[in-house]
Amino acid sequence: MDNDQRVPLLEQSFDLRYINPGFQDDCDDTSSGYCSSDYSDTQSLTSNESITSFWSSTSRNKRGNRMTSSDEEQHMKFQTAHALCESMKLIIEMPEMCDLTFLVGPRDVHVYGVRAIMATRSRIFYDLIRKHMSIKNSEEKVQSKKGKSKDTAPAGISWPSSEKLVIPVRKYDAEVFRLLVQFVHCGTVNINEDTVVGLFCGASQFDLRDLQRACLDFLERCVKLGRTEKILRQGHGYNQHSAARKILDKVYSIRSELRQQTFV
Repeated sequence: MDNDQRVPLLEQSFDLRYINPGFQDDCDDTSSGYCSSDYSDTQSLTSNESITSFWSSTSRNKRGNRMTSSDEEQHMKFQTAHALCESMKLIIEMPEMCDLTFLVGPRDVHVYGVRAIMATRSRIFYDLIRKHMSIKNSEEKVQSKKGKSKDTAPAGISWPSSEKLVIPVRKYDAEVFRLLVQFVHCGTVNINEDTVVGLFCGASQFDLRDLQRACLDFLERCVKLGRTEKILRQGHGYNQHSAARKILDKVYSIRSELRQQTFV
């Protein structure tokens, strides 16, 4: 689907649902039809080019793994990605099913996740989780030497408190970070004028290149339609992130190009 066909979707609701192609098989019935093909990997704003093939493979297009004709004659591939997406959304809303808690913003809003999923989706999250696990283990060793007993496990089926990991995240709006965590777990996220800057900052920091491209695509269409007031306000609100400055530069650059085209 080309850009001309997608713009009316933006004009109607100004809310874009991005679905990672790797999760898209059974989500097409709810997708906006967006496909992030306008930006190549070489245009990504991330500077981390040493990412391993393991993490890179999570954002590859599913078309790279087609079966041969002989395989297709002997096998049938069945996927229920939509059900998986919905299940993952439910899991991250249930603290007792998660082993990772982010304390987001100045009010320490709790955002929950699953370590194994977040670590495999992003090398940056992997390193962050390992770092805080190491800190937690060191603290527990110190407490053990002091003769303090370990935390007892709470009732029910929740993770024992000694196995839970808590990571503070100060520079994000709680709702934006919740959407970022949802994208990491489910491969789907709703992008709008209120969230695009924060999501782009998160995608840049945690090397989620497909989400970066989706945010840039949405941003460009907003600017072309003259809808930049909220985006600029959000950009200044995230001024502690270098990625937010790139967003502002992008807005001003597109504006300048449009003015030049008007006077030609």
